[in-house]
Amino acid sequence: MHDGSGAGGQLGTNGKQIAKALAAGSTLGGLLILLLLIAAGQRAPLALLAGWAVGTLFAGLALAAVGGPIWLLLHAIGLRRGRYAAAVTGLLGLGLFVGAQSGEGMFSLAPIDTRSWLLGLAFKLAQAAAVTLLAGGIGFGMWRIAYRPTP
Repeated sequence: MHDGSGAGGQLGTNGKQIAKALAAGSTLGGLLILLLLIAAGQRAPLALLAGWAVGTLFAGLALAAVGGPIWLLLHAIGLRRGRYAAAVTGLLGLGLFVGAQSGEGMFSLAPIDTRSWLLGLAFKLAQAAAVTLLAGGIGFGMWRIAYRPTP
């Protein structure tokens, strides 16, 4: 369907491969949400299962509604390599992570935490970096599923 130049020659994709990539990305996005819930201290099995299911749904919606048009634009202008997919998905994951922070956002901490503000900030920045890298890995994995070398 589409031809693109990637590392090592021509790469092609089709609707079936794109659907598989979106399903894989949604599932991995749900697992990322599950990891964040576990890191936050959630241990109830039903809550973890619900978090994974809702995370999978919202990751799929974000990938399709936000990441899809951005990726189509990059595809149209010839930026079809895995690093671009990783960058777009990593930035999308970072945006969703920062947007989902409670309170005033990434740099706000509870009043009781004012003495350890720098430690709290370092922890939040480390979490954001981890989420960005994991989301970038998901994007790269989706790219590997969606694009195949053409004969």
